[in-house]
Amino acid sequence: MRISLTRLLAARLVLNFCVFVLPASCFAITASSEDRNAHSLVGTWHLVRYIDTPDGGQPIQAFGKEPIGLFIFTPDGHVSISIMRNPPDINAATADPDPDACVPNWYCAYFGTYTVSYERGTWVTHVLGGNIPAYLGTDQSRTFKLNGNTLTISEAYMADGQHVRAERVLRRDTQGR
Repeated sequence: MRISLTRLLAARLVLNFCVFVLPASCFAITASSEDRNAHSLVGTWHLVRYIDTPDGGQPIQAFGKEPIGLFIFTPDGHVSISIMRNPPDINAATADPDPDACVPNWYCAYFGTYTVSYERGTWVTHVLGGNIPAYLGTDQSRTFKLNGNTLTISEAYMADGQHVRAERVLRRDTQGR
């Protein structure tokens, strides 16, 4: 069975760097002044874009053109993050020796508690559980920018010696669905 290079690279990016694995210190992104109140992240956020772009390469949409995902931040400091490929690959392997891999690789989720620094434009998830073995018991820091009902996470990382820019865009659920 032959697998295209783009599909192989996309799978490797998902497996190695799923759900923003890399250091959040790559970029200093801050929330605007109107988005710096104590509960700006609280609520349900729907994932609308999940793109990784290698330098000089084409954008990779590891979770499809219309990924499905929810980031839920509660007022008492709990967070749950779930991202699924759309459409899912239900025939994909369900085990991978890579500790950064999601099991299965078309669905990534983790949960725990969180702390946020609006001045630094970061939140830290203190991971209690999930399907990414390397995340269990760790602190996962993310840089972010809030602009009204849009949450943007932009970071960079290295994959196989290549610089990759990651962008995740979410919209606040204002309907209460």
